[in-house]
Amino acid sequence: MVKAAFNNIKIAAISTVVPSKSLSLTDDPLLYGGNEKKIRRVIDSSGFLKRRVTENDVTSSDLCYQAAENLFRNTGIKKDDIDALVFSSYTPDYLMPATSYVLHDRLGLSENCVVMDIPQACSGYVLGLYQAAMLLNGGCKKVLLLVGDAFSKFSDMFRNHTAPVFGDAGSATLIERDGNADPVFFDIRSSGKNYDALMCKNGGFRNPPQPDMFYEDGTFKYEASMDGGRIFSFTLEEVAPCIKDLMDFALVKEEDIDYFVMHQANKFILENIAELLNADVSKMPMSTLTEYGNQCGASIPCCIADRLSAEIQNKKLTLLLSGFGVGLSWATALIKTDNLYCSGVCDYVKEK
Repeated sequence: MVKAAFNNIKIAAISTVVPSKSLSLTDDPLLYGGNEKKIRRVIDSSGFLKRRVTENDVTSSDLCYQAAENLFRNTGIKKDDIDALVFSSYTPDYLMPATSYVLHDRLGLSENCVVMDIPQACSGYVLGLYQAAMLLNGGCKKVLLLVGDAFSKFSDMFRNHTAPVFGDAGSATLIERDGNADPVFFDIRSSGKNYDALMCKNGGFRNPPQPDMFYEDGTFKYEASMDGGRIFSFTLEEVAPCIKDLMDFALVKEEDIDYFVMHQANKFILENIAELLNADVSKMPMSTLTEYGNQCGASIPCCIADRLSAEIQNKKLTLLLSGFGVGLSWATALIKTDNLYCSGVCDYVKEK
């Protein structure tokens, strides 16, 4: 594990964007063989109902780009002041170059700017904050973190009805150096032995595209798969102890934390994590997953924007953030915010 504390770092702004197209679990007559009772049981137990999905020609970088432009427009931050751009996603635009270079160009950032991609999903936001903290401690003054995913592109999961819950989203977070900021604490962990619990086997250099890797309609067979049982066990066994360890490391107790902002995996998992932590479930927002689905790496900033936007802009908050999933990976951060800009959840507007 990696435990770390960083001084002089604060989150200054958060902006999130989702596609305007909304789908419901009840929209697909083939889902679970059309068994309405089973569909209703899944909705009641998981909390999932709707999700936002991109059109075919819209990617996660498009969503993040619009979130970033919104952030610049509403904060007055100059693009030339950005020293580093970090893009975290499992749905990049291309295999080469890194999507961060594409976004660097679209946003018109300075050449004196470090750019990098982090191929992460569910824990990507916390890992992105960790990377930003290291960059700021290495001399940067302002870091733009863009986190987004468009998992609806992995049509195998939806075709096979194994995961009809993923929603697309993009986010932009400005992290900057501030000598008056409270310490930020991290706990980062990994379990590569479970790499195949959630994966897409085709499309990389291990299994490059072949003629037989396409459905009749031309859709690529990523051979996406998810071992729900193994991932569920992992979250219950590993996430809560990690959170407890970080709280001990940061010398805080449950009553010191205003909100536990978790990756929006599903309602049942979050309720069980709250129980294991003896945490007040009202301090763990989870209605975002009902309206927007599991947004992978963007679920934490979208949850903040959806549920805490008004509050986080007008008062100081202590937040515990936790992302967990693909890898398998799990990452937790404890941060204190101070009247930062938060956009709320904005609908994507396609450029003409």
